[in-house]
Amino acid sequence: MSRPRFFLLFPTLLTSLFGSCQRYEDLSADTFLSRLGTEPDAQLVDVRTPEEFAAGHLPGASNIDCLADGFLDEAQAALDAGRPVMVYCRTGKRSADASKRLASAGFRVLNLLGGYAGWSDAGLPVLSAADDQVEAEYAGTLLTPGTPAPDFRLNDIDGNPVSLSDFRGQSVVLVFWASWCPDCRAEVPDLKKMAAEADPARVRFVSVSFDREFDALVKFAAGQELPGVQLFEPAGKAGSAVGAAFGVRWIPSLYLIGPDGNVVFGTVLAPKIAAALRAYPTRLLAPGAAASADTSASNASAAAGSAATRQPCDDESCAL
Repeated sequence: MSRPRFFLLFPTLLTSLFGSCQRYEDLSADTFLSRLGTEPDAQLVDVRTPEEFAAGHLPGASNIDCLADGFLDEAQAALDAGRPVMVYCRTGKRSADASKRLASAGFRVLNLLGGYAGWSDAGLPVLSAADDQVEAEYAGTLLTPGTPAPDFRLNDIDGNPVSLSDFRGQSVVLVFWASWCPDCRAEVPDLKKMAAEADPARVRFVSVSFDREFDALVKFAAGQELPGVQLFEPAGKAGSAVGAAFGVRWIPSLYLIGPDGNVVFGTVLAPKIAAALRAYPTRLLAPGAAASADTSASNASAAAGSAATRQPCDDESCAL
């Protein structure tokens, strides 16, 4: 006699029932990046310890330690259950457990497979607490997203006048810098990599130098094979009307300007520009959108240690 159809369907019904209850997804690094862009209201959460978060984290992430007592209570207080939550840890083990706990509390969760390690190994953007600190201190005066970028006209190193409006219809990476600034020099490889990977028909690189001597700019630009258009500001850093119009208080300062001539966002961190060019959502990159690190003493200590790795400028302060 054949087995009743009810028993044949029972395993399928169980699978369907429990599958429908699972509210988290495991995503590869590339898919996680893509979903960050397609989930406009997603909440990005680093579930590692504050010390780990301070050493390096995804831009725009907040920190809720899943190993701490009261993790779920803190998450429920800090997060909106009506918006997706995207979580990661170091390798994916802790975040898988955190995903289950968050899902059981009613959150829709997206978990990063491979965690922070896999993300950084894929060359995707990371920031430290020291980066957050510099950004918070010096990026606040930069023009806000959506602001029309002020037009200006300066000569390039060949003596040709160039206006920012000459590049209307293309995105522009605008860099304020000086060859005597150690942080500026340190970011040259990042800029060269960005330019090499960007579509030259869609993205142009324009740099405004605050070098005191024109020859210093020409020599450095030639020796380093700097990408894009190199402009010289004869007024220098402190007297630059262009720098003042863009709210520059620290170099390097960088902007991503859209084809319409409006500011996409400004930053003092080149990795944020590189991230935006890789389609990282700008809502997580703009100053003010960056997540605050945990304010515990251990995190503050880690941040102070990271900040010590930044080099002061040789002959002038990087701050205006």
